[in-house]
Amino acid sequence: MMVQTLPHFRQTDYSYRLLLLCVVTALAVIATSFRTREGRKVMPVAISFSLVLMAFVVDRLFTNKLAVHSYSMSWSANGVAPWGDVETDEKGEPPVVIYRRVNQGYCYDAIFSPELRARLTASNKPVITVQYNVFSDFGHERGYNVRAVDGLVFNHGYRPLRSGERYGGYVMNGSGSGDCQR
Repeated sequence: MMVQTLPHFRQTDYSYRLLLLCVVTALAVIATSFRTREGRKVMPVAISFSLVLMAFVVDRLFTNKLAVHSYSMSWSANGVAPWGDVETDEKGEPPVVIYRRVNQGYCYDAIFSPELRARLTASNKPVITVQYNVFSDFGHERGYNVRAVDGLVFNHGYRPLRSGERYGGYVMNGSGSGDCQR
C-alpha cells in the first residue's frame, strides 16, 4: 500500500516495481527475523541490511535519471509542416509543430497551446530553442517530455507547469533510421 504512494509510481516500468517489491520483502524478512532468538545474530542482520542498502543505492544511482537536451528547431503554427498537413484537435485548431531534420526525415512534437502559438507568432523567429526532459533507467531511455519551447517552460521533470496536449514522433522522407535521440 505504501509503495503505491511513492511519486511517479504509475509511470514506472515493471523492473522498477519489482525492485521496490524486493526491498519491501527484504525489510519484512528482517523485521520477522528479530522475533526468534536465532534471528538476533549479527551476521544475518548485517547481510540483510547490506542487501537492502545496496537495493536503495542501485535505485538512486541507476533508475529514474533525468537529462535535459536542447535543440535548435523550426516551427509552424498554421497546421502545415514540411511533410504535409498535421492533425488538428476536436475544435479544428492546428497545433504548434516544432521539428528538426534528422537523417532523411523529421523529428517533431505537436503542442496544442494558445500561449505558445501567440508567443512564437509574436517573435517571428524561424528557429527556436527547444529543451527536452529525457528519463532513463539503467542507461536506457524510458521516455521524454517537452521541458521548454523558446523559454516557455511546460514541464519541470515529471511535473507539468503549463497545460498543453502533445503528440510527437518521426516522419521519414526516404530511407534511413528513425531515431530522434531526444
